[in-house]
Amino acid sequence: MKRTRTMRWSLAVLMAGVIPPATAVNLASAAAGAQSLTVAGRGFVIRDLTDGARAYGNRTYVWRDVPKRFGRWQFTQTRGGVKSAFTVKAAADGVIHLATAPGQGGIDLTGWTRLEGVSFWYTDRGRTRMGVYTRPCKAGQTIAIPQGNWTGGIVLAASLSGKAAGPATPKPAGKPDHSKTPGVVIDYIPAVTRTYIGSPSIVILPDGSYAASHDIFGPRSAYRITRVFRSDDRGKTWRPQGRLDGQWWSGLFVHKGDLYIMGTSRRYGDVVIRRSKDGGKTWTVPKDAHTGLLLKGSKYHTSSMPVVNHNGRLWRAMEDNTGAWGKGFRSFMMSAPVEADLLKASSWTSSNRVAREASWLDGTFGGWLEGNAVVTPAGRIVNILRAHTAAGGIAAMIDVSDDGRKQTFDPHTGFVTFPGGCKKFNIRFDPKTRLYYALTNAVLDRYRGKNKVERTRNVMALTSSPDLRRWTIRSVILEHPDTHKVGFQYSDWQFDGEDLIVAIRMAHPDGVGGAHNQHDANYLAFLRIRNFRTLSEGDNKP
Repeated sequence: MKRTRTMRWSLAVLMAGVIPPATAVNLASAAAGAQSLTVAGRGFVIRDLTDGARAYGNRTYVWRDVPKRFGRWQFTQTRGGVKSAFTVKAAADGVIHLATAPGQGGIDLTGWTRLEGVSFWYTDRGRTRMGVYTRPCKAGQTIAIPQGNWTGGIVLAASLSGKAAGPATPKPAGKPDHSKTPGVVIDYIPAVTRTYIGSPSIVILPDGSYAASHDIFGPRSAYRITRVFRSDDRGKTWRPQGRLDGQWWSGLFVHKGDLYIMGTSRRYGDVVIRRSKDGGKTWTVPKDAHTGLLLKGSKYHTSSMPVVNHNGRLWRAMEDNTGAWGKGFRSFMMSAPVEADLLKASSWTSSNRVAREASWLDGTFGGWLEGNAVVTPAGRIVNILRAHTAAGGIAAMIDVSDDGRKQTFDPHTGFVTFPGGCKKFNIRFDPKTRLYYALTNAVLDRYRGKNKVERTRNVMALTSSPDLRRWTIRSVILEHPDTHKVGFQYSDWQFDGEDLIVAIRMAHPDGVGGAHNQHDANYLAFLRIRNFRTLSEGDNKP
């Protein structure tokens, strides 16, 4: 009993700053060893508290300057801006430590005392600092951890145990109505769940059936889940085929009779690829450099982008992120021999990474992303990317060397006028007409000024080009007057005889409040654009 009192007294003196720093660290470690808390509730995961540890489950921010006194401690990782609810119970009398951003209002810290001079920060743009607070706790006592601000209240302790209860899935008030949704509904997630549909992809399998996929994003998502679907009747009906954990921002493609999916392991994760030999029922797992883990680094970005077979190689564009969204994206091209084992990292060659420069486009260029590997009329590979500008209507074209090792960009010739170029698009070449086609979110004159150009996604237009530089709107395929809550976006598509088949991420009315906004889609839908080669400007044939 004497020893326990001594340890508690030492910790109190340490926090008051009486003991010299070298001694204090040792005493803190000793005292911490007796501290054990059980966490119960929802909205948390227990993680190790170290420099470089991911701070929030729904952000890529990491901790910096974690004080040495918290060495080998743990913390309750939450999701920034998403309210958690949990309590802690102490195994013995002691002190509970809580971290939060003191500059953010909304959190009630009554009963908590701030430790002066003790702080650390996370890597958002503002390098937000976390203050550390304490309060005494008796053995067996349960303490509710305050929440309310964006960072929430985060528990710090030498030993944490417990597992969060799974949150109940919110349900919409009323029965959804899909009768007015264009096309065939493949999947639907109501906006009330705060999870949304992203990265639509579609392919035609060797037996003529279709496979489609999408990932799930939003504040209640894990940012690492992709769903796969299949249709055996040319898109009239669809059934779930599987759920991939650790696959995100991904696209499907077929190679040598097998189905592949390639993208990232999670939001800004590693580059990974999986293979299915049974049309999407079962998949390989990317565990290492021999089974599909192609690039490791937890910073990669892409979407459901095309994979092109050209000159004996498969080509696939990617980006990494070195900073803020858009501005920090660097473009690169990956390629592999067509006969290689695509699950082996050694099969793939990556080009150099090309960063944007703020001075381009007279200082209006905000970055590039979601690149397309495309073969030019001259037989060269280029990378055509979405260009983030306030005015929109521009894409960027990067030249790629024949061996796939070098990308070069000329800002004087590399920017191309492209309807809807500041939003994601996929470009494919039609050998029959010798034209390149894309489905884009072109901004029609009647909608200019009603929303930001980048967020105006209420039109899906079929565009074409003979040379990748001159683009024409051939037909408006989908249109809705609401520029704020309707979006026909991120279309992936394939040629199917005289038709185009399309998987589209769609924010659309559903009879129970609709989508959260035009960006946060509540539907994955299938469309068939019939006789697309005959469509001309002015046609509107959903």
